[in-house]
Amino acid sequence: MVQPPKRPQSKPPSLAPLRPRSMLFTLFGDYVYLQRGDIWLGSLVIIGSALGMSEVAVRSAVARLARERWVVARRSGQRSFYRLSPAGRALIEEGTQRIYRADGRGWDGNWCLLTYSIPESRRSLRDRMRKQLAWLGFGPLGSGTYVAPRDVSVQVRRLAERLGADGFAKTFIARGAGATSDKQIVAQSWDLSRIAHAYERFITLYGPLYTRDKKRKSRRELDDRDAFILRFVLTHDFRRFPFIDPDLPRTLLPKRWVGARARSLFEKYHAMLTDGAMRFFDAVCASSTSG
Repeated sequence: MVQPPKRPQSKPPSLAPLRPRSMLFTLFGDYVYLQRGDIWLGSLVIIGSALGMSEVAVRSAVARLARERWVVARRSGQRSFYRLSPAGRALIEEGTQRIYRADGRGWDGNWCLLTYSIPESRRSLRDRMRKQLAWLGFGPLGSGTYVAPRDVSVQVRRLAERLGADGFAKTFIARGAGATSDKQIVAQSWDLSRIAHAYERFITLYGPLYTRDKKRKSRRELDDRDAFILRFVLTHDFRRFPFIDPDLPRTLLPKRWVGARARSLFEKYHAMLTDGAMRFFDAVCASSTSG
């Protein structure tokens, strides 16, 4: 049985604070959903402690996700186990598709155009809609008008229905024409320099760590716990990019786009850490069937 440490460990290096709620989404998406289906609450506490979080914080975050119906609980004796709800699975599957499978390698020249007009009295709905549109790869072209570099009209329809905004939104498939070039659309809708800066920060942090851990692994000095923590923060930081990067086709990106280098680093480092990380996760989860 894996025993939790008496106090949270020092927090691992990461670009963004690793908070209990986002930790749980990363854990369910990268481990629980694909490997086991559900997980004992005690295992979540052990994993949270390894990542520098208190038991109270983890339990509170799990309870909140259950109230929001992202996860559902089942009881087995005195123990509570949690699995993703249908809504949680849909969210994770959509996120996994964006993180692990980039779509920008090919492009048919079409834009997905979205227009919506949500009244001021429903400002909170408008704000939620805007945040989710960024996740789908949309950028603001003008007031109430957004563009994405691929056809995501089905996802937009589902989003609008889920938020209760389907009466306010319309989507079209369009091509740039006249004096407006595709690169002008990109320049108007996204700040590529800001996105590039975020990727540079990722490379600056994780590039040296990858070099270090590649040597540690070759010398068999990279233990499973470290592999799990490093893979976790690596994924946690990289999963934020779909919120700012629309995964534009290569023809619309600057030459030697830094995002490609960041993705390559992520994929190599992630793969190198996977075996050890999975062994640690399996060892922690084994505690739910022992003792």
